[in-house]
Amino acid sequence: MSTFTEVQHQELIHECMEWEMALNAWKDKISDLRNELYVFAAGKVDSEMRIGIEHFHNQFHIQQINIHDMIHELNIHMNEANEHPEFKLREPHKDLKEKFQALLKSLESLESEFSTFTK
Repeated sequence: MSTFTEVQHQELIHECMEWEMALNAWKDKISDLRNELYVFAAGKVDSEMRIGIEHFHNQFHIQQINIHDMIHELNIHMNEANEHPEFKLREPHKDLKEKFQALLKSLESLESEFSTFTK
């Protein structure tokens, strides 16, 4: 294996590990937002407010699942890269990067919407 290929391989693994750390941080943040929602929801009886509370409760649950699934996908990708470092993993890595970036955008949007909702 050439040095350049080994460097690329290590960069790919490192990038995946950074993504996994970011997703774990988001997992914690979503848990915190869910707890904030529970505090906010206490005593709210307005039907529109209750609909919004249910919406965010559902979205937090869905995003926790999405984060879990993405971490699982990253781990599979890293295992494949480690088991077969000579294989070309650029396209799968590029696709995974796009999915990761889309998930981050969705999480950031949800956090912003929730912040607006609870003001």
